Amino acid sequence: MATSDKYDRQLRLWGAEGQKALGDTCVIVVRATAVGTETAKNLVLPGVGEILVVDDVNEITTEYASNFFLVNDASKSRAQMAMEHLGELNPDVHGDWKNVACLATLDFAALFASKAHKKVLVVASDLEPPLLESVAAVCHRQKLPMIAVHSYGLLGIVRLQTPPLPLLNPKPRDGPPDLRLLTPFPALQNLAASIQWESLEDHEHGHVPYPFILLKVAAEYKAAHDGKLPATFADKQVFQGSVKTAARNFDMQLNFQEAQKNAYTAYAARELDLDHLGSLRDVAAQSCPSLHLLLQGLDKFLVNHANQPPVQGNIPDMTASTELYVKLQNAYREQGEKDLAEMRVLVPDCVSDDELANFCGNVYNLDLFQPRTMQQEYNEVTPDDIAEDLAMSTMEGDERPEHSPLLWYLSFRACQLFFLKEGRYPGVLDDYEQDIPILQNCIETAVQRSKLQDNDLVKATLLKSTDYATELTRYGNAEIHNIASVVGGVASQEAVKLITGQYVPFDNCYVFNGVASIGGVYRF
Repeated sequence: MATSDKYDRQLRLWGAEGQKALGDTCVIVVRATAVGTETAKNLVLPGVGEILVVDDVNEITTEYASNFFLVNDASKSRAQMAMEHLGELNPDVHGDWKNVACLATLDFAALFASKAHKKVLVVASDLEPPLLESVAAVCHRQKLPMIAVHSYGLLGIVRLQTPPLPLLNPKPRDGPPDLRLLTPFPALQNLAASIQWESLEDHEHGHVPYPFILLKVAAEYKAAHDGKLPATFADKQVFQGSVKTAARNFDMQLNFQEAQKNAYTAYAARELDLDHLGSLRDVAAQSCPSLHLLLQGLDKFLVNHANQPPVQGNIPDMTASTELYVKLQNAYREQGEKDLAEMRVLVPDCVSDDELANFCGNVYNLDLFQPRTMQQEYNEVTPDDIAEDLAMSTMEGDERPEHSPLLWYLSFRACQLFFLKEGRYPGVLDDYEQDIPILQNCIETAVQRSKLQDNDLVKATLLKSTDYATELTRYGNAEIHNIASVVGGVASQEAVKLITGQYVPFDNCYVFNGVASIGGVYRF
């Protein structure tokens, strides 16, 4: 990693460990088309370790106009020129290029294996269907993440394929805080007991952190209700009223307002979804050994702590004096470190400290990302649950349902079927109109494969007229750089998620409709 000053803003997003993961990664871009170079550009700038561009275009002639990274220079191959210009953007990144006679005959397994000393991510850029399936199959066998990107006229496609990826650091934006007020640990209890409420001045009383307020009100409530906390809605209303009554001037004391807003944390425990974790453990046993070991360690921890997981060790912002907030923060941090140390004993050493820390810090949000492969999408019958999800997406309220990205994706899939049938994309010949009826037949096939032939919107649009077939034929597989720029931006964001193991990637296909400038995410 270079200086923190240079990458300061992104370090705030994914931290030093995320930046290190980025620096340890080699991104292999298969074909330097406009969307491929745009994706690479957005990974070069934040400091990916290495970029390798592989291409089979030996000379750059008139096609350079649709790719801003190329100039009309017949002395250089497309891979060489693209890499030279990409390398100028960030000297920290090692760049290389490889020109081949034909990608279809390239030994991708050996090429990817040659970079096995680093984490490898493959970007398949505008590959024709047989080549795309071949690259995807190799990535699946070698357990490498792959992002397939397409810029097809005014359409943009980003498709993810990755081996099972544990989501240990999803960075959820919401969710209740892990305060453990229902079962406070000793340090928290002692700290709460040390507050002398009667002797506090009004300013001090208005800056006591709300967890202490809730612990005090909960203790008083239990003393008046045979040791029980509120269970019914009416009881909870009474409890919230007790919080308000405990204030000296509720309208002026923000900490008591926060306490009333978060009163539920005093009587409702934040529970783990044990059924989800159990099913996750079963899946991870075959596909993700590290996650399986972590979940086994968690099972032992839960047995020792009455089904209470490790304390996450952080608290939200709140109205409080600096002194009390720091004491409260330290109490949670120290308990989190204590629980983490106990988990370290329960989990084998082959699991890294970073993995363990992320696991404990996100124990309520754990999941396993496992999208369907390209092979499954292209060659297997669409499962009923996916077909139902696709059908439901067509019912979402939109003033212009004919612009649904799903409809355009089905049309794009028809173009791929056209390629398999004709050996070329529709519209690339001078007499392009002859391709329209052939493409329309392919659209009908794509619709049937997706089990959407009875969908009202699909019948009223794709199957009723040849408008979509005409538009896609008119594109003639044209490459438009501004569409490629949008798609490259989306693809690079997903690449960072896969590389750093942070945030949640989309599952599994993003479709951008440049006609109406709208996008959608679908599972295929």
